[in-house]
Amino acid sequence: MSTNSTSRPVKPTTRGPILMTFEMVMGLLMVSVSACVLGLFIELAGIHTIWKDQGTGHARSIVEQDLSYIEAAPKSLIIPNTVAFSNKMLGYISWPYEKFGILQWYANSHDPAMQRQQALRRAQEIKANGNSLSSRLKTIGADASQFISTVLVLSMYVAMDVALRLSIALYALPAFVLACLVGAVDGLVRRDLRRWSGGRESSFVYHHAKRYTAWALTGGFGLYLTWPFGGFNPAYMVLIFTALVAATLSTTVASLKKYM
Repeated sequence: MSTNSTSRPVKPTTRGPILMTFEMVMGLLMVSVSACVLGLFIELAGIHTIWKDQGTGHARSIVEQDLSYIEAAPKSLIIPNTVAFSNKMLGYISWPYEKFGILQWYANSHDPAMQRQQALRRAQEIKANGNSLSSRLKTIGADASQFISTVLVLSMYVAMDVALRLSIALYALPAFVLACLVGAVDGLVRRDLRRWSGGRESSFVYHHAKRYTAWALTGGFGLYLTWPFGGFNPAYMVLIFTALVAATLSTTVASLKKYM
């Protein structure tokens, strides 16, 4: 007798609330780390091309601009004082950079007076000993020190920017929840209308709408976290993505099977 006739169908594995919560937390962590890494590379490329004259000032200006947006909305349903909460997060991020002297290192390596002194000292050494190997190594070491300190300070500003944008998403969480509720209710009404009027069922629409809903909740948010240019008010982000989530979730629920 064939084994295929006696084998039982394999049930799909279901994910409980604990596993789903863990996956959401890990997904948010991965998106945040990816945004920090990508944002750091964008800033490094920008200080050598687009905003060459600004240096690390560009990343600092983005942080200050996000803070100004938060100051325009000082209260939230979740956080009563958004400005104090944001400044506390920035303090947590800057603490290790101050504790280990990275900010002071950056200030010393980019101080014009100290750079002139080092250049004068190297010129005197070259004049006395010629362009020796030790002089070249000192020059390479000074350039490497300046570059590494710049990378570290940029990483601090990028982490601050990502943290501020995450906090903005936290402040706007009630709007996303309301959009999900509106989309789900609208989708259920449309599903009942289709069910009782003998409407056509399409799994193609369901699976694609489900995919776009996940993208609106994750991919679009990740794009906002890594946006390297200023002038983008987060209120527009909240409006755009809440509308996208509501529309895609409504389509997903409306295209569910007529009979479960």
